[in-house]
Amino acid sequence: MAFAILSSFQDFLEDPAGVLSADARNPDPRDKEDNRDLDDPSLAYLSDGALPDPATGCIIGVIDDAIPFVHQRFTLPGNLSRMASVWLQDARFRPETGDDLPTGAEWRGAELSDLLARAASGDIAGEETIYRMTGAVDLTRSSTPSGAFEAGHGAAVAPLAAGFDPADPRARNHPLIAVCLPPRITADSMGVLAPVPILAGILFIINRARRLCRFIERRHDLTPGSVRLPVVINISLGLTAGPRDGSTPLERFMDAVSDFPAPDLGPIHFVLPVGNHRQDRLRARLKPGQDVAWRLPPDDSTINAIEIWGPPHAHFPRGDLQITLTVPGLAPATTAFTLPWQYSVLSGPDGRPLARAYYTPHQTRAGQWRDGITVIAVPTCPERLGEAFAPPGEWRVRIADASPGGIYDLAAQRDEVIRGFRRGARQSWFHDPGYRSHEPSGFPILTDAQNGGDPSVIRTDTVNAYATGERPLRGGAIHRHEGTTTPYSALLNDGQPGDCLVPVDRAINSPGMILRGRDSGSFEISSGTSMAAPQLARWLARQLSDGQRPGSRAAIRQLAENQSARPAPTPVLDFPTRFPEF
Repeated sequence: MAFAILSSFQDFLEDPAGVLSADARNPDPRDKEDNRDLDDPSLAYLSDGALPDPATGCIIGVIDDAIPFVHQRFTLPGNLSRMASVWLQDARFRPETGDDLPTGAEWRGAELSDLLARAASGDIAGEETIYRMTGAVDLTRSSTPSGAFEAGHGAAVAPLAAGFDPADPRARNHPLIAVCLPPRITADSMGVLAPVPILAGILFIINRARRLCRFIERRHDLTPGSVRLPVVINISLGLTAGPRDGSTPLERFMDAVSDFPAPDLGPIHFVLPVGNHRQDRLRARLKPGQDVAWRLPPDDSTINAIEIWGPPHAHFPRGDLQITLTVPGLAPATTAFTLPWQYSVLSGPDGRPLARAYYTPHQTRAGQWRDGITVIAVPTCPERLGEAFAPPGEWRVRIADASPGGIYDLAAQRDEVIRGFRRGARQSWFHDPGYRSHEPSGFPILTDAQNGGDPSVIRTDTVNAYATGERPLRGGAIHRHEGTTTPYSALLNDGQPGDCLVPVDRAINSPGMILRGRDSGSFEISSGTSMAAPQLARWLARQLSDGQRPGSRAAIRQLAENQSARPAPTPVLDFPTRFPEF
């Protein structure tokens, strides 16, 4: 575990993608653990009045952007913070705490309680001032300060996962450890920059959860190693493209952590959203010799990308997979890869590049290989005159006839405008005339079976590409009034809309739910399975606090099904869910 922490933190510190601000870096990270955090009051994880029960507590971890860590829902009476630790990954480096971290600022519960008390007494202006003092909101940065938005993703997710009324007796048993990702991670809707910061965030939560258990032992004068609180980590983030076989480093790490938790910590569970792109035509399946239309929208100032993944095979990659790309107005062009990591450039008549294809094979968990090709098209609307641009319209992607037999999976990368960030992105998609989005009556067609025929564009296996490991729980969304699955809730490979389902949208004709905003007392309206996952994380934390110990995803699903009043595994949520109370 120590080697993994250092290795991942070093990858994060190197930051080849440039997602971090220069002043966020720790010039000399401490690589050895000591016990200063157990004895120094300035490093205390929680005030004594906020310590959970050593026998029945359960730690909740949240990784997201702009988490409102001094929100009233994370406090106890007396202005005591339940936020044991928060890591602002891209804040100006703070040496007082977190000198073992590669970047950013860490703030712990006791000092947050002090800031809240000062705000309550009028010594400082309030929550907004605290966010600025801690570096969560820094308007001097060149990157968009996502923490400055009243309605933000993390501001909605974190209170759903770990927010309680301060007077609720259950609140104290659920301390929170949070990670605020760099704003540039949020701005990148494709998510290709996110895995390393997320992995570093997971390691941080595990490390601080272990230290919190040692801190509780010290404060209660208990035997070292006797407090082993369980941990539930919510990651309401995802990708639309990827191998989707549980073999990415992030997925394998989550599985390993759940299978082999630290010996001085309780079981660790991960909860992720199933995804929101069932109906967006971002997935297709082809056989050799078949093709599908890839539609690039006009006036798109961002790149568009798709991935093609072949069936698994036993031998080392040798370029068996080739694709033919036909750009509007140009002759078909076929790749000729022979070695991994080669790339081809598709140029227009004037010699300027229109797209690049990269040969990116991938090894599965079973030791087999899958051929992969990533195609990246330049923007259809360049930022500057004279720059190359891709012709919008219908590009065609074909699996070359000589490719090995089997099913080839295609996925379009997400390319959307994120609220508060750069505008101009437009989503590309696959098109097959046989794909029908709605019935003649106007209701959406929700499954491939209901679609009829055999279109290459599919709804099945539209699951979040971070969530195809063996252990994380995948949350799907249903309508509160009808109890039916929402049209956007993605489908797993077996056609299920998630492992467990919870209400998100009010009704078929009334989408969204009322959620907390950044500041205490504010609200926003949002939707999506990102709001289903934290509700399930909170439910699961409650079950663990009550002594339940489900050992697998199937066991968690069965536990939810035992509580469900509906055919699907929809657990009974033991916190307010009516509108507009939430």
